[in-house]
Amino acid sequence: MSAEKPLAEIFVPARQGRGVFVGRGQLLDIIAVEGKQVGDLVAWNRAAPDEYMSPAHTVSCNASIRLKVGGRLFTNRRNPIFTILRDDVGKHDLIVPCCDPARFARDFGDPHHDNCLANLRQARDLLGLDYDIRGDLAWNVFMHNRVTEDGAVVTDMAQHPAGATITLRAEMDCVALLSACPQDLTPCNAFKPTPMKMVLRSA
Repeated sequence: MSAEKPLAEIFVPARQGRGVFVGRGQLLDIIAVEGKQVGDLVAWNRAAPDEYMSPAHTVSCNASIRLKVGGRLFTNRRNPIFTILRDDVGKHDLIVPCCDPARFARDFGDPHHDNCLANLRQARDLLGLDYDIRGDLAWNVFMHNRVTEDGAVVTDMAQHPAGATITLRAEMDCVALLSACPQDLTPCNAFKPTPMKMVLRSA
């Protein structure tokens, strides 16, 4: 990352959510502060909140469930919203929605567990916004999911080190919300959720 002073640094405590306004052309670093941590990211076009980052449209536009440096994330209108400029991890998930109370109730018998959907709503509220937050809009950054030959989705233990970073260039003025995923009942975050950080930089 550049030694230039960042425009903003947003610390995302473990099991919580935070957000940031990102201008077109600005760079957004998403950092796993202590490593082995997944972040659930949602984003909207600031000029048209009915346009939002869409994992499903991203898969369709790329004809792939894998993203690489130089790859783009797309909105529900098939416009690019982010371009990946750096990726220390190279493993992310575009398939499964973020965790929510129903997920913890159904699979773990704990409907009151911390969850990314609540975290993203927290991040939205802290910015004073009223966007509708849906779990299927989240991109699971650094999540080590894989699809087996028979079509099963398997979550592997996260391995990325402290400070692992992905850098996104905004292709439109947008709002980005990030949850430091609180999942501690699967290998998703190596069973120990930890903080994340967002760093906003000029181009």
